[in-house]
Amino acid sequence: MKGTSDHEPKWRNLFDKQESAMEEAALMVLFRQEDPKEVLCSAINQLKNRPFDEVFAPISAVREVIKAAIARNDKESEETSLAPQRWGHPGPLPMESLPWAERAVYFLYEVQHYPRRDTALLLGISDKEVDQLKKSAKKRMGFPEEPQERELSWQTHPTSSTRPGHSIAFAAYE
Repeated sequence: MKGTSDHEPKWRNLFDKQESAMEEAALMVLFRQEDPKEVLCSAINQLKNRPFDEVFAPISAVREVIKAAIARNDKESEETSLAPQRWGHPGPLPMESLPWAERAVYFLYEVQHYPRRDTALLLGISDKEVDQLKKSAKKRMGFPEEPQERELSWQTHPTSSTRPGHSIAFAAYE
């Protein structure tokens, strides 16, 4: 066996080409704003022996960067309250300025389109907390509040074009 895989140069090339996008993904989920270079190195080390597919490699790379950034977050981030916080900023905030929990939830759920359950599991929070943090992030960023979902009404009203006991399928035979 070789010391390095045949796939490692392809992964490194992908990270070089998309360095700014990878760094931004790391910064969105890092608890402390620090240099994301170490996160990218960790992600490359995890990917270097995996097969490289031209179509799925960029998605796999971003997911690995996110996992490496979350793994880098220390116990301090876990002990920090995840409850939405009050803010003193008078206007809408950019996503980068949101508190860590809101920023991470919004980025994973709304930008990367991770399912709610996956977002909750990655961040070690409940599904309900994901919903609360997403709502708070949207509010801070100036999005209008979403209307309350109505309960599904089980009452059906017959349309005027059909009569009870009358089937359109058998209308030609009547």
